[in-house]
Amino acid sequence: MKITGLCVGSFVLAACCAAAAGDDLVSRALSLMNGAEEVVFAERNFSKAYQCYASFGEYADEPVKIYPEGGSRLCALNLRTGKVRELLATAAGAIRDPRVSYDAQKILFAYYQGGDDVYHLYEIGADGTGLKQLTFGAFDDVDPCYLPDGGIAFSSARCKRFIPCNRTQSSYLYRMEADGSRILPLGSNVLWEDHPIPLRDGRILYTRWEYTDRATESFRDLWVMNPDGSNQQLLWGGGTERPYPTFFAKCDAMPIPGADDQVVCIFSPAFGRRESAGDVAIVNLKNGPDALQSGRRISPFLPKLGWDIGSGRGEVGFRDPFPLSENCFFAAFNTSLCLLDANGATQAVYTAGKVVHDPKPLLPHPREKIIPWRIDLAKTTGHLVVADVYNGRNMAGVARGSVKEILIMEDLPKAFCRHGMHGYVNLHSTPTFRRVLGTVPVEEDGSASFELPAARGVYFALLDKDGLAVKRMLSLTMVMPGESASCAGCHEFRTQKIPRTAGLLATRRPPSPIKPYAGIPDIPNYIRDVQPVWDRNCVKCHSSDQPSGKVNLSGDANEFHSQSYYTLHARRQVSVPDSWAQEGNTPPYGFGTGASPLMKKLRGGAHHGVSVTPREWDIVRLWIETSCQYMSTYAMYVPIENNVAGINLSVQQGNGSLIPPQRVTYGKIIDPILQRRCCSCHKGLADFGPRATHEAPDDPQPDSYHGKRPHNAMNAWLHNYTLFNLSFPEKSSILRAPMPKASGGLGWCTDKSGKPVAVFADANDPDYRAILAQISACKERRKTVGTTEEPLKERFDRYVLWMKRYGVLPDSFDLRSEPFDPYAIDAKYWESFWWKPAKD
Repeated sequence: MKITGLCVGSFVLAACCAAAAGDDLVSRALSLMNGAEEVVFAERNFSKAYQCYASFGEYADEPVKIYPEGGSRLCALNLRTGKVRELLATAAGAIRDPRVSYDAQKILFAYYQGGDDVYHLYEIGADGTGLKQLTFGAFDDVDPCYLPDGGIAFSSARCKRFIPCNRTQSSYLYRMEADGSRILPLGSNVLWEDHPIPLRDGRILYTRWEYTDRATESFRDLWVMNPDGSNQQLLWGGGTERPYPTFFAKCDAMPIPGADDQVVCIFSPAFGRRESAGDVAIVNLKNGPDALQSGRRISPFLPKLGWDIGSGRGEVGFRDPFPLSENCFFAAFNTSLCLLDANGATQAVYTAGKVVHDPKPLLPHPREKIIPWRIDLAKTTGHLVVADVYNGRNMAGVARGSVKEILIMEDLPKAFCRHGMHGYVNLHSTPTFRRVLGTVPVEEDGSASFELPAARGVYFALLDKDGLAVKRMLSLTMVMPGESASCAGCHEFRTQKIPRTAGLLATRRPPSPIKPYAGIPDIPNYIRDVQPVWDRNCVKCHSSDQPSGKVNLSGDANEFHSQSYYTLHARRQVSVPDSWAQEGNTPPYGFGTGASPLMKKLRGGAHHGVSVTPREWDIVRLWIETSCQYMSTYAMYVPIENNVAGINLSVQQGNGSLIPPQRVTYGKIIDPILQRRCCSCHKGLADFGPRATHEAPDDPQPDSYHGKRPHNAMNAWLHNYTLFNLSFPEKSSILRAPMPKASGGLGWCTDKSGKPVAVFADANDPDYRAILAQISACKERRKTVGTTEEPLKERFDRYVLWMKRYGVLPDSFDLRSEPFDPYAIDAKYWESFWWKPAKD
């Protein structure tokens, strides 16, 4: 029995190698390498940012580069002798992602030389000579791999976008020729794609992270596409039955030689460990992408460290496994290069002074199958056929013929982002804007055939005769130019074969073009488009003056948005995803307009005679289907100075996003008043604790905030944001609710027996005057710090900087002296991604 140790700081991973003498893992690996002896790898430090995806670039909102520092080198370890040969070194920059050519004569890698440089792709001879730069430009290129057709796939920040919930640059997949020419985008994800590698059948295996109206931590899964970008589909993951409760991400996957149905990868917890460190796992794909029990950890047990931000322990774990067989793998473990087998035996073979990355044997290997191209770059659209929209795993009760149209929407990338989920775009759900492209018809047999704009991330909702969502897609898809694609249904089991499409009603005619909604903005804006519907139909009963039913649908401002916006969420009148807990595949009418009580109040006069116009009906339902976004430009700012307490809350870190409910206080003036006069009934009101109950309706449903907190606490948090009226401070519910009607109040407060209680007898009460003074001071402060709806132009130096870098604004643009229309700038930015065939 042999005990080996892999160490980092005070953390030691000990493993038992139950190999007989002379048959240890090194001997096994050498026998599998067919005479080759060297293993190529990179040494470098971590980047400055802690997130697993943050390894290059610059923060969106401040001029801080996060590249690794301290030097780096590309090396080759002789596994037999233990000698290390240095191929390339840099004292200031970083080297990453080495990949060995098919003949093992060249090494492809990403190289950052330091300073104002970015990562570019390079090739070097296996002997360390002939260094050649392949890519150029201002955006990072990383994660390259050789393709069997002679091209190179890679991940790149050329996609010109940021992680939607953070401020770090994003990437998705591209391909190019071997000499760096003819660069072609293969993705349209608004979030992240990386680590491409060809499978033996010729498809590209890669990791894709997305959260289109789903839990942000949960869906980093294994996907595949053809080398031309066509036929993008999930390979494994996407479901909720995970092999380990805290392990969500499936990263750094590689096909296992001799095992066509198996890949090795890393299971990493959410986005908590640097560069996706975690457990080495084998995934058996023969049971299909939904069989998450097919994943099996093979590396020794690691403590479930989770985020551990700032502790230094979030770095611990395995990375970059490379399989020699089903029972022998290279992997990196912090500063060690190691070998392990399928039973958890682990042996360190080299320890470096820096973190080790990407061990790859310098070993010739056969080319994979070449898949012919299925796209036509001269076209601007692709074609999608849906065989049967009623075919799915969670479609019980949906009668055939009830689905009339498919609503097609586009997820819009972020050109600029501040860290923080809530407040910039919408509440609780995916922090990106959506564009409504229009609808296409569904035939009586459930089939649909339609055109889609090429290379744009789209998703669908099935609509009934009233335009309500029967079923909603919680993922993105796309077609490449000229691609013809098909699917069996909606949320169908992906192991089933797609039926022949020749007999479908939809295929008996040309593909339907998308029909846009005439006269309705394609990117809804709550203040501009939705609030006028309430002004015309609702505020006569639900205003700040007369909030009937304790509902205020006025457009009066609160601290960060509007009274009506928060009220609709607090009263659960709109169905939006929980960005931390929504897992997807909700039941019919379980999401969006189909699950929004508000829609039942807007037609037919059932709610006090209210009946909106057809145009108003469409505006409201499309706003809900785009996840209830508040503004419609990323050039927005939520000034934290607009909190009534007038203090900079510690959790804000200067980024302007809203805050979790358990951390908010109203400061030294208001909090003591609430404690003395309100909290005997409204437990926890002052600090938004779990028992906060300011007019929060009883809500026994098991919805959650961040997967832990009862939803009625979230409702209380939302209601607390309606306490302050910054348009008319004297109309604030925190002042009027506790005051009798005879004194101009609302008279809402009662004792336990239901008898009215005058907390503030009238407007002369000293505590009333103190709170009013705070609210009034905040109203005045808004004139100098700006608002969410009208932010100060000076807030957007960095937004303008990135739009210049992206070529959307000219370098000469002067924010201080020239007209600034962020809506037009965003529109130009999004249009820059539309596929335009090259001119002859």
